[in-house]
Amino acid sequence: MVTVFTDFDGVLFDTLKEAYVLCRNIFYGIDTSKAIEKNVFKKFERYKFLVFNSWQYLYLMKILSDKHVKTDEDFARNYAYMLKTRDFREEKEFEEKYLKLRKDLIKNHSYFIDKLEEKFPFFDMLMSLKDKLDIIIISRNNNFEITRKLEKENIKGIKVVAKEELLKFKNKAEFIQQYMVQNKVDKAYFIDDNSHNLYPCKEIKNLKCLLAGWGNIGINEKGYTQELAFKTIQK
Repeated sequence: MVTVFTDFDGVLFDTLKEAYVLCRNIFYGIDTSKAIEKNVFKKFERYKFLVFNSWQYLYLMKILSDKHVKTDEDFARNYAYMLKTRDFREEKEFEEKYLKLRKDLIKNHSYFIDKLEEKFPFFDMLMSLKDKLDIIIISRNNNFEITRKLEKENIKGIKVVAKEELLKFKNKAEFIQQYMVQNKVDKAYFIDDNSHNLYPCKEIKNLKCLLAGWGNIGINEKGYTQELAFKTIQK
């Protein structure tokens, strides 16, 4: 059986608006229910590809708030500098607040979260093959949130490797490598919208990496369409 490893946020579900209102609340104190400012969100969306851990949103928000940063080059330069001079205490506090706020909203206002998030057509495409493929969701989102969405879509039997389990591994590639060896997988695909997650996987035997072009990919990157990704994993 062919194994398909897939990211969750940006591949199966569009969760960017949720991430934005959480970051906006923590960084500016703006109520999560307030309307999203299209011009600011557009920038957030443009540079989201730089974030692959929730603590990195702190630095994304800092740069977005800097009126002196006007070009893509300015943004990339400032972001790289911030990652070299990280404030571990501040980012830990930010991430803790981010995760707590998300958990509280899911628990007390799940209808609101559900309105902010939309499943991509690729979700239904992929799940239509769940009885023919070994599908594994591998994500830095928490297990509860992913499982909740699968249950809401009446999807059962999908293995979820979420933030809690991924903490034991250096990156997604390390988990994928271990899983493929232990389960003697001779054909697999890995679908993600972040190149940082795909690059370490390039040398894994029997694994083909697909960059989800419908997700939050880099400014100059081109990935697979949902239709082409679906056709590819069926070959």
